[in-house]
Amino acid sequence: MKRITSFIIIMVLGAVLLQSCGGNKTTTLMTARESFDAGLAKYENKKYLSAIEKFQSVIYNFPGDALVDSAQYYLGMSYYHNDDFELAGVEFNRLAVNYPSSEFFDEAVFMKAVSFFEATPDNSGLDQSDLSTAINLFNDFLVDFPESEYREAAEEYLLAARTRMAQKYYRNGVVYQRIRAYKAAQIYFQKVIDDYTDTEFAPEATFNFALMDLKLKNYIDAQNKFNNFITVFSENELVENARKYAAESAFEYCRKVSLDGSLSEADSCCNEFKINYPNDDRIKEANKLLQNLKEQKTNEQGEHAGT
Repeated sequence: MKRITSFIIIMVLGAVLLQSCGGNKTTTLMTARESFDAGLAKYENKKYLSAIEKFQSVIYNFPGDALVDSAQYYLGMSYYHNDDFELAGVEFNRLAVNYPSSEFFDEAVFMKAVSFFEATPDNSGLDQSDLSTAINLFNDFLVDFPESEYREAAEEYLLAARTRMAQKYYRNGVVYQRIRAYKAAQIYFQKVIDDYTDTEFAPEATFNFALMDLKLKNYIDAQNKFNNFITVFSENELVENARKYAAESAFEYCRKVSLDGSLSEADSCCNEFKINYPNDDRIKEANKLLQNLKEQKTNEQGEHAGT
């Protein structure tokens, strides 16, 4: 009797196990289509780790199947949405290299660039090498796929990437400015001016480059640069400061040539200052500097005549 009961229990358990296995195929028993559909269902439900397993099954177990490029694409997208940007970039690159005729080809090239962009630390003080790669990839994409539906998005990403890179160089310049290493600061501001003119940091870099010339007592250069800033960035909020510093640069140059003792140059400088900045509070001081120099020259001439 005990043997019969044990046999019945074993049979029942076996039936239950068979039924459970029949209702949920393991990945190794699935066809390519079944694995892909299962992965897509997981992907759409935002269960990206489970989706990754299914898409990998299609790629590795059915390398010649027509679904492989689709599985490769969704594998990259699963990594991307799971914030595994480096792995996403690897998978998009595999799709672009191995399946150039895929319907996902141009999107894979685009998403590879996006993955490098997203993999870059937000803090511009950290390594930005992935951002440099992203900029190059977006530039290449716009050249290679001028008619792509992702062109506009690529342009937006490119500007965002260039802005972040400009911010890095601009902040480096500000750091050197704060420690009064003005020439070093100009190197970084010049980099922004030359290479990232289309970004929001170009006006500030241009302004600060001129300010460094003022700090370095390159008064003529500073005045010219501030005046150019006013012309080029006429709507910028720094225009009023640029006017103020242009006047300061002009005045400081007049002070310098007056103290150097060049009467003709000082006279020309002070007259030009009064013409260009007729309402400046320093006009009286400029006149005084010039008057003192004239008196000095008169005295010197008197001394020479007396001898």
